[in-house]
Amino acid sequence: MTIEGVGGTRLPVAIVDFRDDAKASAQPIAAIVRADLERSGLFRSVDAPPGLNETSSPVWADWKGRQADALVAGSVTRLADGRLDIRFKLWDVAKGSELVGQAQAVHPDDARLAAHRIADTIYEKLIGDKGVFATRMAYVTKAGPRYSLVVADADGE
Repeated sequence: MTIEGVGGTRLPVAIVDFRDDAKASAQPIAAIVRADLERSGLFRSVDAPPGLNETSSPVWADWKGRQADALVAGSVTRLADGRLDIRFKLWDVAKGSELVGQAQAVHPDDARLAAHRIADTIYEKLIGDKGVFATRMAYVTKAGPRYSLVVADADGE
């Protein structure tokens, strides 16, 4: 059996759980990013043990051995004003170089949107097209005489 098309050429990406993610945020940033990229059909997750963050110096031979073409690591820190400082880096494993690094301070309610924006950045850097994970949809529902406005992320949350 031969797999052709998008499914046969998925880019292997290792996304390490962000340092202090569980302590600082109710939203699992790395898990949201991982799910967004996998759902696109263009990426395949590579097992990534904990311990790396955006300030780390990856050991490229280890990640090549895991057959990862790209590596993502980051951290989440709660700031004194209650916002979350979310930082990440994306590395090209084959070249052993950084592709992008970003930091954003967001209200805890916007942590999920911040994760989608990170997925958009990774998608754009690796594929060359703009990502759509941070897209939101709005629609109106009616239950009896009552109307409600619902806003959902592209992943349905």
